[in-house]
Amino acid sequence: MQVGYKLRRAPQPRPLVRHLMRSILQLLQSTQRPMRDTEIVSTLAARLHRSDPEFQRQVLLNLHDAVSYGILKRQLNVYSLRSKQLSAIMDSLAPNSSGRTQR
Repeated sequence: MQVGYKLRRAPQPRPLVRHLMRSILQLLQSTQRPMRDTEIVSTLAARLHRSDPEFQRQVLLNLHDAVSYGILKRQLNVYSLRSKQLSAIMDSLAPNSSGRTQR
C-alpha cells in the first residue's frame, strides 16, 4: 500500500472576457457606487438582452476573476472599483488591443 501526499497546484488564471469585463467596469463607473452581484447581472442582462444561465455564470466568473486580478474589490457580494488607473485598464480591454499589430 502506497501512502503519499497529493500535491495541489494553484489554479491557472483564466483570461478575462474583454467585452464583458469592459461592460462591468463601465457599469460600475457610470453608477459611481458599489453594486451587488445580482444587481450587476440583472443590469447587464437587460442592457445586452441576455438572460440565459450561461451569461449569468460568465458575469459571476468575470466578477470573481476581476477581484483576483485586483481590478475590483468585493465585500459581502458587493463589488466596487479598486483601481485608480481605471483608464489604463479600460484601454487594455479595448477590442482592438489584442497585442497584435493589424496590417
